Amino acid sequence: MPAQMFDHIRELYQAELYEDLKQLMSIVLSLIDGNAGRDTGEILTLPQKYQSLVYYGDALYQLGEYKKAESAYSRCLLLRKMLNKAKIKSSAATELTSEVDVQFKIYQCLHKTKQNAEALSTLESINTKKRTAGVNLALAKLYLHAGRDRSAITCYKEVIREHPLALGALTGLLSLGMRGADVIAYIMNGIPQASYDWLNSWIKGHAHIAAKEYSNAISTFRAMEPNHGLKDNVLVLNSLGEACFHGGHYTQAMAQFRRAHTLDPLSLKNMDVYAYLLSKEKKTAELHALAQSLMSVSETSVEPWVAMGYSSLALHSPNNSKSKTIRAVYCAQKAYSFDNLSVQALVLKGSALLDMKKSPQAIQHFQEAVRMAPNRFEAYQGLIGCYMSNRKIKEALAWATRAFKTIGNNARTCTLIASVLVKDPTGVAKAKQYLNQAMCSDPHLLEPVYLMVDLLIQEQDYVKGVELLRQMLEHHSTTRLHQQLADCLLRMNHHQEALHEYDISLSLDPNNTQAREANKRIEKHNEHGLDSSYDVEAEEMMNASDGDPDYNSDIESAWSETDFSQP
Repeated sequence: MPAQMFDHIRELYQAELYEDLKQLMSIVLSLIDGNAGRDTGEILTLPQKYQSLVYYGDALYQLGEYKKAESAYSRCLLLRKMLNKAKIKSSAATELTSEVDVQFKIYQCLHKTKQNAEALSTLESINTKKRTAGVNLALAKLYLHAGRDRSAITCYKEVIREHPLALGALTGLLSLGMRGADVIAYIMNGIPQASYDWLNSWIKGHAHIAAKEYSNAISTFRAMEPNHGLKDNVLVLNSLGEACFHGGHYTQAMAQFRRAHTLDPLSLKNMDVYAYLLSKEKKTAELHALAQSLMSVSETSVEPWVAMGYSSLALHSPNNSKSKTIRAVYCAQKAYSFDNLSVQALVLKGSALLDMKKSPQAIQHFQEAVRMAPNRFEAYQGLIGCYMSNRKIKEALAWATRAFKTIGNNARTCTLIASVLVKDPTGVAKAKQYLNQAMCSDPHLLEPVYLMVDLLIQEQDYVKGVELLRQMLEHHSTTRLHQQLADCLLRMNHHQEALHEYDISLSLDPNNTQAREANKRIEKHNEHGLDSSYDVEAEEMMNASDGDPDYNSDIESAWSETDFSQP
């Protein structure tokens, strides 16, 4: 009887008939409990009961009943102690799951139910000499979440010692500040020579990202395609996209993530960031298609819900703005429930809450994003947008300065500080110094140019504005650049040239309301033969009642196309 019953249980498990196994084990466990104090060996031997409980726990886990699975595994551990104490050995036909593996299964259940402290305690209870690579990797991630970097480094090293090509562990080590050369030296003896060339470049690229040397990282990852035969490799494209994104080169990052998605539509990695970029660039149709595509891949992952949230924000109209924003908040919360380490979910929810004019709640989410990812520029940007929407210049400047000190002195952080300083008339001169520094640091970054041109227009220095814009248009063509050039030309009474630039701006973004309205004003001027020196600013003020955002009146519009700080 015992052998027959155990065989049935094992066969159901091997056939992945988890619901049937769950029902059978309910009966079997009741029979065993009903025979308490008598010989239960007629149903299952003690080793068979232990292994059956492991199968039962696995079935419950697969069915999503994590609490119940944890309870089954805990019973396994009690039985294991009884087996060890009685020195009962399993038969050759009953191969028992190791105690370490059962403890790891308990960790998986606790991790699923977001009980990180209990999960960490469970893994730490495993003897260090018995820890598997999987245990050490899980420990490293939990230590990282708890801010225990030194412990995380130790665990990552243990993983790499056993598995030198564990790329995730290598990335983890590099992100914690270990130099690329040291990582390469650490794994030299354990890797096949044929793999060394591409691996060397891969490690160097991620070491550059960790050191915030994004230009070097971009160059390194770009060279991997032709130099190592890795053309159209999705992993390399994602790494290149990450380097571009963290360096502030959003257009390039978007291009790499688009390539990665085209090559592997079933891959979810970085698709939440891709959705964020599409939202910033107002590519609504592409964003909506991405969200639908990702949701068809998985409904239990972060990336599809983040993409759906940004799609909701992008698709809202004045008539249904509130419902779409509420839906975005729901999507962000759903994403966060799947992974409470998702920075992008926090940024999405913060943006949606700010859109709903709930600044205090939005600030909390952006601050949590900053805490989790101190180098994530977008979290600081959203936080500053919250303070600026409430005219709290002092607090906004404090966070911009913190970003400057934490992320480093680069083009984006200089522009971020400048975008706050321009709101105070006494800070304009200093803002221009930061913008000049930003443009020298990264001549291809568009955001400092946008803000500098806005300042030049305010100072009526249109000639210098035109000169700067034409210089940028030699390498870039965006709706914003062409619109600003048209604005300058219009103020210089070069109406036909301005009309041409507005047309280009509209061809790049047909929804650019400001360009369309300016276009109409020029046509009206041409039709009625108005005095060529008519007051452009007064005309614009008369047409400003449509409620569209003004590039010259919003801090966030000085930084990007996305408006986080509606008045």
